[in-house]
Amino acid sequence: MSELLLGIDIGTYSSKGVLCRPDGSILAEARADHDMSIPKPGYAEHDADEVWWADFKHIAQALSAKVPDGDQIVGVGVSAIGACLLPVDEDGTPLRPGILYGVDTRAVDQIEALEKRYTREALVSLGGTRLTTQAVGPKILWLKDNEPEIYKKAAKFITSTSYIIYKLTGNYAIDAHTATEFNPLINIKTVAWDPTFAEEITPLEKLPTIGWSDEIAGQVSPEAAQETGIPAGTPVNFGAVDALSEAVSVGVVDVGELMIMYGSTAFFI
Repeated sequence: MSELLLGIDIGTYSSKGVLCRPDGSILAEARADHDMSIPKPGYAEHDADEVWWADFKHIAQALSAKVPDGDQIVGVGVSAIGACLLPVDEDGTPLRPGILYGVDTRAVDQIEALEKRYTREALVSLGGTRLTTQAVGPKILWLKDNEPEIYKKAAKFITSTSYIIYKLTGNYAIDAHTATEFNPLINIKTVAWDPTFAEEITPLEKLPTIGWSDEIAGQVSPEAAQETGIPAGTPVNFGAVDALSEAVSVGVVDVGELMIMYGSTAFFI
């Protein structure tokens, strides 16, 4: 038996997947396109089931069908767009469409309020960066201010990769890189959730478990195996933000190396 790895990335307007060998040689590729919802100026959303999970299932089924006889998928890697906000209930059911990363600018008032209350310097000292529209903490606060019933029903506040991992394994997980975008709820020095500024935003137990991208978040459940074609029991990693995965894929892993990423957003790594 030859071991194969499956990697799937959920993007802003499309999702991509590869079936490869551990040495990186690609056996098959698949893609799914989708839309981004803009219900109001400054708002950007995805339906977690109709976009994130539907794309993942479609790509996983397509690539699972291309596994050569005698070979087997032995690991799944998930990456996705920068930190989003998806509130889910006790059963893991989304309570509203996912609020996207920095392209969604609805929480500017909440950013201003947090900086006024705690000072920008104090926030940067904990989280490593100033609050921007990329930060998830202000978006949770926006939900509390504007959709209080949904906020009250939320058992967890997760992101896109977290939802895919939950659907695959039943566990709520987030990689450390994406977790650092949950400002001001994380301590950049300890890479752990921090209560310093959390009181008015959310109890920390409503956030997913933090792990590193090379660690295992869980195994594919029998139910997910039926939906995706991935064998039950296959390990699933903690995921990664898309830009981090792209940097590794082109060899940008050491200090002094540079990548320019072009997509729905563009930036340097």
